[in-house]
Amino acid sequence: MGILDWLFGGNDEATGSTVPPAVIEQRIEQIVRIINPRLKLVPGYRRKLVPAVEQAVLYCREIEAQIPPAIEASATVWAENPTLRALFATARDIPEVFSRSRAVQEFFEATPGAGQVWATLRFHCHEATGFGVAAEGGAIKHEVVRTCVSFTDKKAVLPSGCEHDARLEIRRRAFKFLLAEVLQQITSVDMQRQDLKAQRSMLQARLMILKGQRVGLEEMLEEGAGGRQKIEDVERKLSENERALATFPGTGETLEELIGRVREVLTHGPDYIRIDRTKLRLDQMNVLMPEGSGEAAAEIVLPKVVVRSAPVVSLLACRFPRSELIRSKRLLHQAGQLLG
Repeated sequence: MGILDWLFGGNDEATGSTVPPAVIEQRIEQIVRIINPRLKLVPGYRRKLVPAVEQAVLYCREIEAQIPPAIEASATVWAENPTLRALFATARDIPEVFSRSRAVQEFFEATPGAGQVWATLRFHCHEATGFGVAAEGGAIKHEVVRTCVSFTDKKAVLPSGCEHDARLEIRRRAFKFLLAEVLQQITSVDMQRQDLKAQRSMLQARLMILKGQRVGLEEMLEEGAGGRQKIEDVERKLSENERALATFPGTGETLEELIGRVREVLTHGPDYIRIDRTKLRLDQMNVLMPEGSGEAAAEIVLPKVVVRSAPVVSLLACRFPRSELIRSKRLLHQAGQLLG
């Protein structure tokens, strides 16, 4: 178990609009350990963090609740499940994807009595528009604009022994993501400060050179108008730089400001991570069919995770049977045969 797994252990098993005090205390301790242990030096730091932590915990519950119940992901049910048929070209692709997950392999090795594993299938959804053939009113039409949907980069992650534990892990991961956003913002501020300092040093050096050149030109040629304009431009940029630097504390954010940043992120969870749902009506070739088209199609709904400054990832909660697991050695053998 890694340090972050230890820090983000513990369960928030409650439902509803209240958060047990023990959960709030645990999350505050995690914030202090991850963001800055010196936050404890701020008078009343717990009191200042409680409202934001409670709001974030409730929002993480909302995220988890928006993930539909797990479906059986196995070759035996592929033919009768439209979602599996859309995601996997053939039935045998399902055990291959889940078996390629090291986490799934390790789960079954560590729990020999488990008959199945609950895991999240993560993948990307792509739409490509082109021309194809379509049947309309009994006639075949050519050069019809069609949109084909594909699902790539499929990977099974976050294995658990039961769906209950899997959903608690989603809550923990969501809260962990929000704290990671805080750390990213802190790092970004530090980098901006360093960039401004480096820019100030270059402008100061440039100003010294220009002033030296101006003196020399005035003495020899008595022509300093152009030099004065350059100096004024650099002085203006230097003034702008100084004003920008003034917005940053000289030695990093104060502890009070760090608490403010934590509260800002935790109380605006939807700005950083949210769950949307994509509704797709697909035919057997994964061509997108419009509503009321009359052509045979199946409708599927897929949750997708939308985070700031990152590609959208779709998710599907699954349970995968041990009976279909392909052992690692066999996977390596199959890979060797393909390469050979």
